[in-house]
Amino acid sequence: MSNATEPIRISKILAQRGIASRTEADRMIERGWVSVGGRIAIPGDRALPDAEIVLSNEAKAQLNDTFTVILNKPRGFVSSPDETGGARAMSLLVADNFCGLGNPPAFSTYGLRVAGRLSVNDAGLVVFTTDTALARRLAAADVDETWRIDFDSPLLPETGEKIVAGLAAANQTARLERAEAAALTLITSSLGKGQLSALCDTLGLRADVTRTRRGEIAMGDDVPEGQWLIAHNK
Repeated sequence: MSNATEPIRISKILAQRGIASRTEADRMIERGWVSVGGRIAIPGDRALPDAEIVLSNEAKAQLNDTFTVILNKPRGFVSSPDETGGARAMSLLVADNFCGLGNPPAFSTYGLRVAGRLSVNDAGLVVFTTDTALARRLAAADVDETWRIDFDSPLLPETGEKIVAGLAAANQTARLERAEAAALTLITSSLGKGQLSALCDTLGLRADVTRTRRGEIAMGDDVPEGQWLIAHNK
């Protein structure tokens, strides 16, 4: 097992720091865009994990040339290409489904990665991005999320407390943000994919679960179901 005193591949260091994926880092090294200790790195070079690594202006420009897509995924679609059980959510990223301002941007879905998967039975926010650092932040297991739960009948006063308690019993963090006549808004952390819908089923609650925020990316009411727009990366 490696430790802080053993050199490791420079591309791995850049990936661990959230600067670029290992593939992206390898490509930048191949182009001579990465320097360590005042020397231009070559493929296969290693360095200590705390080494000072300098990126060229070309590398910085490439990393800054990223984009992020916000999709309001309908139920019945899988959020990641390697999942089964439904149509691919990425197939919805076509011009006819664009709901942003102006003309839909032309882009390739190559290089887009899903940042936080969503169950095929849940609807709402799915984030696709080419921003490696953003993808790493949103893919973290403990990232905060906001959920709206719409029930098919008026709520009992204790319904929200039962859901929060059920998640707590499964070692999940949750708090009730807002309660309406037949809907709840919940803030969660460390939630497993499909866990909230499964809990509602266990409690005998007929409900539709919709994710509206994951980490720093929120989906507003201006994104209808099945449509998408480009977000501005922070």
